[in-house]
Amino acid sequence: MAHAADLDALVPGDRSLRALDGGVRSALAIANEGAPYDGKAKFYDRLIGSPLYNRLIWGTQPAQYTAFAAEAFADGDGPFLDAGCGTALFTASVYAGRDRPLVLVDRSVGMLERAAERTGGPAGASLLQADLNDLPTKPGSFPTIGCFAMLHVLDEPWAALAALTHQLAPGGKLYASMLVPDRGGISAPYLRMLHKRGELGPLRSTAELESTARELFPAGSVAVDRIGSMAYLRATAA
Repeated sequence: MAHAADLDALVPGDRSLRALDGGVRSALAIANEGAPYDGKAKFYDRLIGSPLYNRLIWGTQPAQYTAFAAEAFADGDGPFLDAGCGTALFTASVYAGRDRPLVLVDRSVGMLERAAERTGGPAGASLLQADLNDLPTKPGSFPTIGCFAMLHVLDEPWAALAALTHQLAPGGKLYASMLVPDRGGISAPYLRMLHKRGELGPLRSTAELESTARELFPAGSVAVDRIGSMAYLRATAA
């Protein structure tokens, strides 16, 4: 089973972390601790965990999300960063199957607490509240990074993607997935509705994801594909 990474070894001396309840440590200022998803973890689980919801709205299956996470977690050794871990609904079973240092990062403490329940608490993973654009860990800390179904939530997903590249070790692998409007049907208007409600950031296409990744990673190191409304990125750092 995955175990907690040594955060103190990954955080440089000019950054500090505060201890919160439940073994969570925070890189955020006290005045900046709250997050929109703090009170929505249980509802989030029920909705996105529904096979019917995923099939009808996104043309996907939850098993596909788990398989992508399993591919990422099996790719390499050393500390693994789950950037925007949510509640670990689709990843906890993956992390239980292999012994590797694990860091779960999310802006929402509510999400982290639920993820901790699924992954064995602080012993199963280091639990870190942080902004993906300003992670407190040293550049090059992670041989592998997963950012699963997270980028579409952000107002500036490409800035977060660029920030994550700095956290990759030389030759490290990034696995990222995000919802895109390319599928059409009910998916595109549903995404636009979620954006208007402030649930998602601006809509980005699969082509935009690939174009951005090719600017950030060496030539020939980027692969992007799509299943339904979910685009999948695999990229290798220089």
